[in-house]
Amino acid sequence: MSRKAKILSLFSVLIMAIFISSCIHRPLEDPFTAHYIRIYIDEHIKNVTYGFYDESREKPVHKRPKVLRVALSDPYSGRIVSERYLQSTGEDERGYYIDGYLVAEPGDYNLLVYNFDTQKTKIRSENNYFDMQGYTNPVSDNYYKYFPTSRQELDDQAIRNCPEHLYVTSEPIHINDLFLGIDTIRNSQGDHFTAKSVVLSYYIQVKIKGFEYVSTAVSLMSGMAGSKTLYNREMNEKDPSSIFFNLKYTEVGQSKGPKGENTKTAVLYTTFNTFGKLPKEDNIYMLNFEFTRADGTSQTEVFDITKMFDEPLVKYEQWILLEKEIEITPSGSSGTVDPGINDWDNVWSDIYL
Repeated sequence: MSRKAKILSLFSVLIMAIFISSCIHRPLEDPFTAHYIRIYIDEHIKNVTYGFYDESREKPVHKRPKVLRVALSDPYSGRIVSERYLQSTGEDERGYYIDGYLVAEPGDYNLLVYNFDTQKTKIRSENNYFDMQGYTNPVSDNYYKYFPTSRQELDDQAIRNCPEHLYVTSEPIHINDLFLGIDTIRNSQGDHFTAKSVVLSYYIQVKIKGFEYVSTAVSLMSGMAGSKTLYNREMNEKDPSSIFFNLKYTEVGQSKGPKGENTKTAVLYTTFNTFGKLPKEDNIYMLNFEFTRADGTSQTEVFDITKMFDEPLVKYEQWILLEKEIEITPSGSSGTVDPGINDWDNVWSDIYL
């Protein structure tokens, strides 16, 4: 074969290689730097999806995340160099997942993933891997009317909203230098990623007497962390806060005793979320219940539950069950509560014209 024929043959092979590579299925955007990634959502959360103290009680609302932010950062400076917001969802035998394509050049990165669709849980320092934190804002001034006494006692700690569950995964990764095909970004075990919540959920309940005098009931829990660093899931110990949550009412036990008396026990309960409790050696965990009566006056009950966090029920089950009963004393001229719509009885009577 002549030299000219050899050159033409090599040129034809090169053209065919380019043509074949252009026919490989790729995402329409950035075809040579797109990488597939899948993140499973670990929905196994105590007191939210399992581990309830009482199955008959009203449970907290569990929202599956719909949007994930996937961020790649420089492994030394932490500066975010690439990001994507994934919205494609699916479910298989392993569970619920969100997947999509991330655009990045080959190299070493730190990967950080979290759900982007929370309302109360906010993210700050979102452009740096090492500084990024989840936090919640202080409650609105409109809420202060519900805890006038507790606000004065807890003025050294910000009163904040409970965080929503924030699903996070993070670790160093390496993206291969591939000319053909689309590689899948995997974790250090060679598997897809799994995001777990960095928020804890505690169930709490207290017995109450005289609830008929109450128009509103709220609670504040002090000694909690107000924020958490995402990449290492560590609480910010320099950000103490008290978290605010509403209470629910129910009755438990038998309706009638042996003598026909009402033997039901009135209970206030709820499930509250937190980034975690601050170290015990530096804090006293105070639980403040603030009740507003119908005449506008308030009654505050305070419990020191520091020692309870060492008990198995709280430590392992995350159940805070207060034994002491709260008694609401009537106040004001009427001594009764103004009825809401649900408190009215139907009265049937003839109307004469």
